[in-house]
Amino acid sequence: MTTEAFPVDRLNRILNAVDTIELSLGILARKQSLSREEYAAHTETQDIVERRFVKMTEAAIDIGEELVKHERGSPPASNPESMRALETLGILSASTAEEMAQAARFRNILAHTYGSIIEYDIVYNALHDLERYRQFLLEVREYLESFGALDE
Repeated sequence: MTTEAFPVDRLNRILNAVDTIELSLGILARKQSLSREEYAAHTETQDIVERRFVKMTEAAIDIGEELVKHERGSPPASNPESMRALETLGILSASTAEEMAQAARFRNILAHTYGSIIEYDIVYNALHDLERYRQFLLEVREYLESFGALDE
């Protein structure tokens, strides 16, 4: 861990991303009450869920990039690599890092495909597996608290 103070602008960017993830988790948690059939029948709901996954994962990636830049001085090579780098740095557990690397790849699929190409079953299954994002936030908070960044 670097001994350099965490820059306020980077910390604010991270905290804004945390807020985005928390807001998205709330919205997605409310959508979990839909049955698979209801979800499949409502394209507007599918759009909301897909967009929230993209925003939430982009926020997590931004957090990863900021933390890696702070610790290493340079950004990671790819979105999934940002999560793996957080494991190497001791910020994320191995399981959370791998889950979030998968989330980054899932985000790429959602961001670069459209219409019937996106299999609603895959997104519906992801909707019922939000724990990776909760765990990510928990581990990031622990890291920030470990050197008092949240006290500033």
